[in-house]
Amino acid sequence: MKNIKKMITMAIITVVTLTAAGCNMIEKTPEAMAKSPVAKVGNKKITKGDLDKKMLPYDQMIIQQFGEDYKSNPEAVEGVNNLRAQMVDQLVALEVFTKKGDELKILPTTEEMDAEVEKRLVDMKTMFGNDDAKFEEAMQAQGLTLEELKEFIKEDTTMTKMREYIVKDVVVSEEDSKAYYEENKEKLYTQKPGANASHILVKDEETAKLIKSKIDAGEDFAALAKEYGTDGTKDSGGQLPFIEYDTEGYDPDFVKGFKNLKEGEVSDPVQSQFGYHIIKVSGVKDTPEVVEFEVVKQQITEEVLKTKQKETFDNTLKDWEKELKVKRYEENINI
Repeated sequence: MKNIKKMITMAIITVVTLTAAGCNMIEKTPEAMAKSPVAKVGNKKITKGDLDKKMLPYDQMIIQQFGEDYKSNPEAVEGVNNLRAQMVDQLVALEVFTKKGDELKILPTTEEMDAEVEKRLVDMKTMFGNDDAKFEEAMQAQGLTLEELKEFIKEDTTMTKMREYIVKDVVVSEEDSKAYYEENKEKLYTQKPGANASHILVKDEETAKLIKSKIDAGEDFAALAKEYGTDGTKDSGGQLPFIEYDTEGYDPDFVKGFKNLKEGEVSDPVQSQFGYHIIKVSGVKDTPEVVEFEVVKQQITEEVLKTKQKETFDNTLKDWEKELKVKRYEENINI
């Protein structure tokens, strides 16, 4: 009797084990994995298959950068997972905006959307001289079918319409612009002491001394830069941008060699890690100069507007995600 009970118990264990193994095998098939959710917006599932499709344009670039076995490279895996998370964010945003757009009656009707798609396609074909063959070739090069391109246009139209709706009431007052100016005056709108520098870079000191003697004899600096210069500035007379004396963006020996030059003065040969320089300065500023608010007012207003629009957009999306109970499944997002 005991043996019979033991046999029955073993049979049950075997069946349970095989069933569990079978379930695991089913769950791990590509078809099943493609259906697993990476996110959920309300009742709508965004699947791993949706994400993989979104990743298609990037797959070849990833392989080119990291190789076929990129999944064994921790740095590559981290980068790809970050990209996949960004793509999920885009898919979530699209679904959120589609739901809210329909609810608020912001989005175009089906007929209007179809008309917009056709208009955009006509504009695109114009870029290829209305040559259908060239247009098809360009789509194939991007790995797109016509239907996929149409879907992309619809998605882009949805995102654009929703963004316009979200930020339509965002404005920037003069007080906002002035506050930004005062906060950033020293960092962004104050030109510290420095000068406009031009240089002639050569490999050896002997050539540098020869150039200096020619300049002292009255020859043109820009012409000599073009003749002797060895870097990318030679064809523009060796011209460099305004360089502040306390900059860390240039070789310290180069900066030391020109910071004590007077207006229009030309240096003796200055050695740096790149070779030997003959340096000429102009527009010398010995004291800081502050750019007045009125000069940069328009630029600041545009910058502050962009910042406020982004904040409004991000906060609205976050609120709508919360309202629609958005959930992300990180374990299914990562490779």
